Amino acid sequence: MVLKTLVFHDDNWKNLYDAEVELIKKNQGENFVEIHHIGSTAIEKIYAKPSIDIALIVKDLEKSKTLESKGYEYKGCLNIPFRYFFGKRSENLNVNLHVMEPGNPELEGFLIFRDYMNSHPEDRKKYSDLKLKMKELLSSPRNQHYLNEYTLGKNEFITSILRKAGFKGFCMRLVSHYLEKDYEQKTFKDFKEDDIRVIFYKGPEIIGYANADRKTKFVRFFGVSENEDDFRKRFERYLETLK
Repeated sequence: MVLKTLVFHDDNWKNLYDAEVELIKKNQGENFVEIHHIGSTAIEKIYAKPSIDIALIVKDLEKSKTLESKGYEYKGCLNIPFRYFFGKRSENLNVNLHVMEPGNPELEGFLIFRDYMNSHPEDRKKYSDLKLKMKELLSSPRNQHYLNEYTLGKNEFITSILRKAGFKGFCMRLVSHYLEKDYEQKTFKDFKEDDIRVIFYKGPEIIGYANADRKTKFVRFFGVSENEDDFRKRFERYLETLK
């Protein structure tokens, strides 16, 4: 489900977040490590979809699935390996829950973007204005995928902010959107649609690509100039989770 409205910042979003924090902490118990309010509802004085984004860090990803008993629907990793994504939808509450283990560089990116926007009012207004400009895309019939027209329309701006903020974390994501597919086409054109295909990032910049045959798990690496050993280990670990 994709929300089809934008509203100006609501102070009650923090109260909704705080209530979910208590529920999540109680449910996860010793598995809980830390939790953060992220996304647009964590940024002051902007328009946003009224959906609370939460980043939860746990010791064991599998144990986070007990949150299904609290109304959270597990949706897999989507485009980020080692990130479990849950959604919670009701008449008065919409939550996107991103669950990761300690050390996942995606968390740093979420927090850097949030904190930069809250401390730079001019860029914050530009972001809010961009959202309003694209508001009609929320009602597009092609807007039902999690990487939809509205989300992708913000990509260039978000990337520019992460550059300004100095984010340089090494991230690995499944090939998902047009920029990643363009890079793949230039790098390795002989892939099959059912191959396991990942893009490597340093901060917001693409720095490499890897491909593995789903049956044989034969791996090909391309263009990785930094952090190759770690990326290889991460990709191989991800392949192990698919057995």
